Amino acid sequence: MSTPALLVLAGLLPAMAQAAPADTLALARQVNAQIVHRHVQEEIQAITEAMNGGAGQSLVKDSPAGCQAQMGEAVTTLYAAMAEQVRSGIEEPAYLAAMDKQLAAVYSAEQLKAFLAQSADADTDAGGLYREVMSGPGLQEIDDAQKQKVFAAMDESAPATPALAAAFQSAQAAKDACQRLQIDAS
Repeated sequence: MSTPALLVLAGLLPAMAQAAPADTLALARQVNAQIVHRHVQEEIQAITEAMNGGAGQSLVKDSPAGCQAQMGEAVTTLYAAMAEQVRSGIEEPAYLAAMDKQLAAVYSAEQLKAFLAQSADADTDAGGLYREVMSGPGLQEIDDAQKQKVFAAMDESAPATPALAAAFQSAQAAKDACQRLQIDAS
């Protein structure tokens, strides 16, 4: 090989070495978006539907007739604010970047490609694939820490957003109104 060809090759080697981690990170982002993030969004949707359909409706039905409308509105508003808080938590850029980085550190590009291929297969159990991806070292810890952060932000005594604070106040006002109706009816 000639000297100019060796110099060109030597100049390309650092770029080639840097391309591999960048490719792995890009694949990790895809895995995070298509498998991990999508699974979490589906879980949130299921929880939201359950709250709006089951638990939330029983709170309304158990209320005195005179305050069911107010209680229903308060419960719906509270659940919507809580769902939005969870959604914003899983969309947090620092969390997404941490998951991307850990996925890229834990799995090779080939493994990430295999996960993506499995996710494209309609016969793949999405929940099983999610659990398989999340079984990598450090991934569940990142996810658990984010969940803890999200749920801590929904503490009624110190809500993270004005919308959540207003929803808690509305729910408390509806509860107080219902209690007054029950006392007056006694």
